[in-house]
Amino acid sequence: MNDFKNINKLIIYKNLDPAGILQRTPQGCEFHLYPDYIKTSKLPYFSYCIPNNSPNILISGDNLPPFFAGLLPEGRRLNALISKVKTSSDDLFSLFAAVGTDCIGDIYVGDPLPAKIKEQPKLDEVNFYAYFEALLDPSNSILDNNSLAGVQEKISASMISFPLNIARKNKSYILKLNPKDKNNLIQNELHCLQLAKKCGFTVPKAKIVIDKDGNYGLLIERFDRINQQKLHQEDACQFLNRYPADKYRISINQIADALLHITNAPQLEILNLLCQYAFSYLICNGDLHAKNISLQTLEDGIITLTPLYDLICTAIYSDFRMAIKIDGRDDNIKRKTFITFAERYNISKKAINSAIDTLLERFIRHHECLYLIEMPEKKKNLLNQMISRRVNDLV
Repeated sequence: MNDFKNINKLIIYKNLDPAGILQRTPQGCEFHLYPDYIKTSKLPYFSYCIPNNSPNILISGDNLPPFFAGLLPEGRRLNALISKVKTSSDDLFSLFAAVGTDCIGDIYVGDPLPAKIKEQPKLDEVNFYAYFEALLDPSNSILDNNSLAGVQEKISASMISFPLNIARKNKSYILKLNPKDKNNLIQNELHCLQLAKKCGFTVPKAKIVIDKDGNYGLLIERFDRINQQKLHQEDACQFLNRYPADKYRISINQIADALLHITNAPQLEILNLLCQYAFSYLICNGDLHAKNISLQTLEDGIITLTPLYDLICTAIYSDFRMAIKIDGRDDNIKRKTFITFAERYNISKKAINSAIDTLLERFIRHHECLYLIEMPEKKKNLLNQMISRRVNDLV
């Protein structure tokens, strides 16, 4: 294992270009962009919250700016990384040095200490869950240096050799696994993604894959990669310049305000944001927090909301309220709330009503796939009651 604690300076790349320097200071850290990068950049920003004309960023107390902290994993994967690096949980700089060479989006660390490449196990030779636990084991020198943000148990699919009929060579994938306390989570997510697509949303391609012992994983195509080219992408914590710990404290109102200033067609994006929120309300997704809403820059330079991702029905796990609020509400959200919100951003009542009508019509027609998720009959009856109530809320 490389000694990431003794790395004091990181070269930060944006796509193929060295963009700046991130370095430790006695008080925290400092980030500045290279003058040559600023001169040659085709875009006016390094990130949505760091324009090219931004002064040097000085951070005291924490040793990583919020944008870069948002690229780190969370949950068990973060705890395992802390143990492997042998550092403290607040030494974010060392953690980023360890796994920042392949992040979500187009910003990453130029690898200061290249790790030894280990041969990938083949699909018919690997047990997903044993392999995941091995990656977490502090005594194991294998390090998944793909920094996949989020709490869910997942690994970069590049750590496993998949046959071409499952994973195409010019695509990038994430492999999601069931946590021990939720053995139906990937089935849950797959049904929610399929329902979202039937309701008119763009979603990533996803399929169930099976390991050598018959265990299931969910293989999801990454949408921040197109023919292996990196697209710029940021979640709402990042573009609001907030640390991941704030992901439940940010409101839809704050996200909409940011879309107003960042995106090319703000009214269309805010309308899409409201539809995404309404869909999560209907499927009882209490995990739509600020890190599960993202923007990306497409190849033509257009900044838009990403496809929907990390969709689950949390009512199955007795989590009923929305993760973030809209106009101060996280339950009993009526159509009037959406209309009032939309009109505040110069979105007509006709436009928001039409969008909700279309969503409801499609949802009512297709939502029974949610009952295919394995759950006790009592939970199924409760879910049916909740969905009926929430449909009535939006009628």
